[in-house]
Amino acid sequence: MRPRMATLKDRIQSFFRYRTGKYDTSSIAEAAGIYSLTKAGSNITESNAMAISTVYACVYKIATTIASLGLDVYERSGNEVHVANVHPAHDLIKIKPNAYQTAFEFWETITASALIYGMGYAVIERDERGFAIALHPVHASDVDLREVKGERVYIVKDFGAVRPENMLEIANLQRTSPIRLHRDNLGLAKSAQDFGAEYFGQSGQMTGVLTSDQPLKKEQMDLIQGSWNHGAAQAGTKLMPFGFKYQRISISPDEAQFIETRAFQAQEICRIYNVPPALVMLPGQTTYSNTEQQNLMFARHTIVPWTQRIEQEVDRKLIPAFQRPEIYTKFRLVDLQRGDSTARANYFTQMLQAGVLSINEVRAEEELNPVPGGDVHLCQVNQISLDKIDEYSAAISKTTTNE
Repeated sequence: MRPRMATLKDRIQSFFRYRTGKYDTSSIAEAAGIYSLTKAGSNITESNAMAISTVYACVYKIATTIASLGLDVYERSGNEVHVANVHPAHDLIKIKPNAYQTAFEFWETITASALIYGMGYAVIERDERGFAIALHPVHASDVDLREVKGERVYIVKDFGAVRPENMLEIANLQRTSPIRLHRDNLGLAKSAQDFGAEYFGQSGQMTGVLTSDQPLKKEQMDLIQGSWNHGAAQAGTKLMPFGFKYQRISISPDEAQFIETRAFQAQEICRIYNVPPALVMLPGQTTYSNTEQQNLMFARHTIVPWTQRIEQEVDRKLIPAFQRPEIYTKFRLVDLQRGDSTARANYFTQMLQAGVLSINEVRAEEELNPVPGGDVHLCQVNQISLDKIDEYSAAISKTTTNE
């Protein structure tokens, strides 16, 4: 039997299945940019989801925190490690990734793209030696990943084909947009937000109706309604026209659980992005102690995984293979304490007492000039090694005897 010829519909479906990478008919419309309404009746896309305040706050919090951390290139030589500020990648990731962006804006942009669209992309421009000389961010929707003869190729709008080694990719979990994945959840939040806007835009819900025993003309109804609405804006006793009755039918937003719905959905969005509610100004039982714990949880469980993603991708794409692993990149997570002087002071105190840092190294972290004798590493005497304890005890006894 001769095989059936593919119809136009089959070819279109095959194309979109290729784009989505799986045979899921429900993803065909999304691949074409066609989104159905959520179960709550709202149309949620990556663009309009940012109009939900909690989504914007979570994306802003993570992206700006990542961008505010220092990202340095380090070189390890034996047991010594120092900042490789002469490496070609140093200025790219720390100062000037391209001619039109600062490093802060670049990392904020590419991280926000990964948080919203699931992927953050930047085309790597290289010199004749193969070293990266510029990073150009591109919108996630302008990038199409294809396979040509078993190799990945990125087709970038208005740019052309880009090989994998020349594309910096910051990927979210499973390279998937959390907004697409949680459309119904976000749709409920958007519907509650739209309801509130409509409610207050119409000066609240209808509070009641006036009924008359006698038939009225349109002019009479308009006159009475206008007079009643004008009087309703003022407190005091209202005089009912003869033959009219007033019946209250209003229901408060509290009774409709409007406020509770918005609060719960805001917490759901925080759960999606793994951001503690207190860090995006959500009300609740927030105290100084649990806010401190939430900051610690945010740094450990949200920021650190993102820094690992970025460090590994930068090392893979911007550091030549023959220089790895001696040369590598690393975020300065200690910068997370810059806004907390007490935590920063405690950190440096512990580093000084353990002999990890010298006084001048601490002063350099605080951008202060060195002091004479400040390069000596100190440690507490009760932390001397066990094989020196007898010698130390004898020296102390001799000193006491001489006194």
